[in-house]
Amino acid sequence: MKFSILILGLCVALPAQADIYKHIDASGQVTYTDRPVKGAKRLDLEPAATPVMHTVNGANTPRKRETANPTPISFPRVDTDVQRKRDNVRRNVLEDELRNEEQALADAVAAKRDGEVLRPGEKISSPAYITRTDKLDNNIKLHRDNINALRRELSSVK
Repeated sequence: MKFSILILGLCVALPAQADIYKHIDASGQVTYTDRPVKGAKRLDLEPAATPVMHTVNGANTPRKRETANPTPISFPRVDTDVQRKRDNVRRNVLEDELRNEEQALADAVAAKRDGEVLRPGEKISSPAYITRTDKLDNNIKLHRDNINALRRELSSVK
């Protein structure tokens, strides 16, 4: 009985692998599926690289995110000055986008102030007012989320 449970457990624990098919319909919509569809092409995908674990003080802990598939020797290298210039351009673009998003947020907050003013015959509980203010709140949230994402991205630029 215990042996059959062990075998069943091992079978369940085997890594899942399925064929992946890519189908493009007449309108150009791309669909990926695990089931063959007429006109779909089977994709031959290589297995994902797994991180290599290093033993540090007797414990298996990831020391550095290394993969089982290292960068090929023939992979082109970028000169340090070229990379620094690219990073500077990237930083400038992100800073411009951040300024634009901050201005868009200020505009959205002003629009919310204007949109909260009740129109003639309107109540705070009326559906039109709620819909309008919800849209304005969502617009503010969108710009705040964009600002946070840009700040995170900027913090990763060297």
